[in-house]
Amino acid sequence: MDWNRLIEVFLKKNSELNLSAIRDEEGVRLKHIDDSLKILDTWILKPWMKVADIGTWWGFPLMPMAISCPDIEFIWIDSVKKKTVAVNEMLGSLWVKNAKVIWTRIEEYKGDSFDVITARAVAYSDKLIKWAYPLLKKWWYFLFMKQVIEEEKEVLKQLCKKYHLSIEKEMKYKLYEDDIERVIYVIKKN
Repeated sequence: MDWNRLIEVFLKKNSELNLSAIRDEEGVRLKHIDDSLKILDTWILKPWMKVADIGTWWGFPLMPMAISCPDIEFIWIDSVKKKTVAVNEMLGSLWVKNAKVIWTRIEEYKGDSFDVITARAVAYSDKLIKWAYPLLKKWWYFLFMKQVIEEEKEVLKQLCKKYHLSIEKEMKYKLYEDDIERVIYVIKKN
């Protein structure tokens, strides 16, 4: 896929609103788009699913996901109006029809439940699970994109016991040679 249009739209919006410290095409491609698309390597997403992202991180990971997976419905939930307006504008510029942005706090969201809930470097696992647990359908998945930190993994293991969840997979990766070690935790609601 040619990601140039997404990069162009993001960099334009970034110049207007200072969304990210990443201000060059290669940085956006590597640190936002390529990182976001790592979710595809989990093999969890299917065409009929409804997916929510907690905290848009300026439209990543789900902007690249919505473009890559047009048969999946994506919803962004974020409490910062500036972010939701910006992401909506970018989606409109990109003609993305399978995604929408909802301006609310995750713990106040009143709507459908989801097959998958993603979060990319948004909050600690204890908060993410507490907020999002009621919104995830039974037998489906959280996909948490995190930096590898052993202490947080231990907390996550305890939370899994408390909430009847299981860590199905840990997908560790680096975006480039000297990058921090990252992980996607695939967590199933039992």
